[in-house]
Amino acid sequence: MNTIKATLTNFADAFATPLDTQQHDAIAQLVNDSLNTRFQFGHEFYTMKDVIPTSLVDAVAPYVDSGLEVNNQLVELEARYNESKFSFEFEISHTLSGLIDILIEQTSISNIQINAVYENDTLVIDHANQQINHEVSNEPSELHGLYCIIDLDNGQSFLSQMSADEAKQAMWANTNDRLNGVNPYSTNSKKLMFYKASCLRRGLKTISAFNNCGDLALVATLLNLHDRQFNKAKALRKVMPINSYKFRGCSKQPSTIDLMFKAEQGSVVIPFNSNSIQTEKTTKTGAPQTKLLTEFYDEGMQAWNSDTLGVGF
Repeated sequence: MNTIKATLTNFADAFATPLDTQQHDAIAQLVNDSLNTRFQFGHEFYTMKDVIPTSLVDAVAPYVDSGLEVNNQLVELEARYNESKFSFEFEISHTLSGLIDILIEQTSISNIQINAVYENDTLVIDHANQQINHEVSNEPSELHGLYCIIDLDNGQSFLSQMSADEAKQAMWANTNDRLNGVNPYSTNSKKLMFYKASCLRRGLKTISAFNNCGDLALVATLLNLHDRQFNKAKALRKVMPINSYKFRGCSKQPSTIDLMFKAEQGSVVIPFNSNSIQTEKTTKTGAPQTKLLTEFYDEGMQAWNSDTLGVGF
């Protein structure tokens, strides 16, 4: 605890451009509010108090340098495992509500709607007229997928979809490839928030690729900050010492985390599957269940055309 206080005391002077008082206080409040946040690593649970305090500067710096606000209303603190140091380090990610607030307030995006679709729901997508009829069932059932509608000020609308399998694969990639085995999604509500954020990022990548949003600089910045964390985590999985006779003569010993990933997923990992048509299922009463992942049609509006660009994470 004393180390955390010392880090926060000297935090403002750790940047090329010192933080002002408001920024410093907002980050300090974020850290203090997050100290008891639990995360899972392997079979054990830890809290943010177990993370190296001095790593906070490296986590915050990309956001501060990009001119983004860092406070407990927009972002959340996460932990990432550094295998070469056998310790946890801080990482930062925008919350779903924080990401939506930034996009609506600072870009030409006027509205964002993200909904989860369950097996017993009824979902009909009219691509030509850009309309969705989603009837939510009162009976509990398994998650079938998600869809996100992003409306722009110029009247354009973008639709992105994600199956339940894709959402789970995105969470697996985020937990293992970005946080190096740290799992912060310990509750069903946290998992659902991640699924929705992943579906939103897929839609943002589509908008960025089409290049018809007037505020692409901020959208690209938000996406790049998240993408770069995957490369940063990969570098931390490289173990320097050669302490096993099996790898004598090798320049570096393979990461134990990478070996664990291969054991679970195989040598080649393809985390995101392309959209495919799912056969219609029936319930015990004979009523058709949700058919979410239908193919997009060429005669539909361009903004609602085939969602092949971008992946969620």
